[in-house]
Amino acid sequence: MKHRLEYLLARALRVVMRLLPRRARLAWGRAAGSLVFTLDGRHQKSTIDHVDLAFGSEKSDPEKRKIARDAYRHFGSMLFELIALGIPSPAKRDGLDELGGFVSFQQAWVRGKGVILTTGHFGNWEMHGIAHGFKLGRINVLARVQSNRFLNQWLENVRGISGNKVIYKEGALSELRRLLRAGETIALVIDQNVRPEDAIFIDFFGRKAATTPVPAWFALKTGAALVPAFCYPLPDGRYRAVYEEPIDCEPYRQMDRDRAILKITQELARVQEGYIRAHPECWMWMHDRFRTRPPQESPALDTTDASDAMDDIVAAEPQ
Repeated sequence: MKHRLEYLLARALRVVMRLLPRRARLAWGRAAGSLVFTLDGRHQKSTIDHVDLAFGSEKSDPEKRKIARDAYRHFGSMLFELIALGIPSPAKRDGLDELGGFVSFQQAWVRGKGVILTTGHFGNWEMHGIAHGFKLGRINVLARVQSNRFLNQWLENVRGISGNKVIYKEGALSELRRLLRAGETIALVIDQNVRPEDAIFIDFFGRKAATTPVPAWFALKTGAALVPAFCYPLPDGRYRAVYEEPIDCEPYRQMDRDRAILKITQELARVQEGYIRAHPECWMWMHDRFRTRPPQESPALDTTDASDAMDDIVAAEPQ
């Protein structure tokens, strides 16, 4: 019953949001984000604490508070826009995103070995995926199943309006490898904390962060191009989607594979950190990125048997 009520509330909100001009919808979303930030003291404090962990003395307390509040405002506007989204007309699709560096993606794609797009909970990654489907072809998006099955199906439908396919994490690794070998594109969100048994530890904002080795493992295993991609809002309300140059994995192929995975994952984190520093209000600071700690904190990079663990997981999955 609770899940049905949540779904009906979201549907009702969608009706209201679709009646509003886009500028007003975004303003309502930012106002809702400000309200939640003000009223939810517990999560407000934890969000500011996360900003403090990342920036430390680099920013003043008022600056950190503003980043946290603006993140709530940004994600409020993103949520309201996503709720109202239908299938855009051809004219509106052209203005959905301004693409930057898309030649990098196209050059990676024509190699025929598949493309791994890596991104984070940054800007409007959902809109980026939809725009990519319309403008550059289908991508296969790895996602977590939402606890509310009604909202999960709704979100899956939204993600698929431009032809994209949602693949859920449970038992997904062998399917992702098959798609890459078929020359397709997969998209992975890689900026959240992971469990110790699934993690390698890289440096992120000067701290150790438990991170998935999946993109690096796939790139080394299949030869797929590894392309960091990001999407952030522009002053006129549109979004700019950027495709970075592919990470060059060739220098790492002569290394021990665990060390290679660690180095490649560190490079992905470096690129991601750069975007967050440039647009800190666009990242999901509400999430505790540093929750999982390495067994022993040390200045040196931590290594794990990431490649062997990934091999075992994929081998155990049904083919």
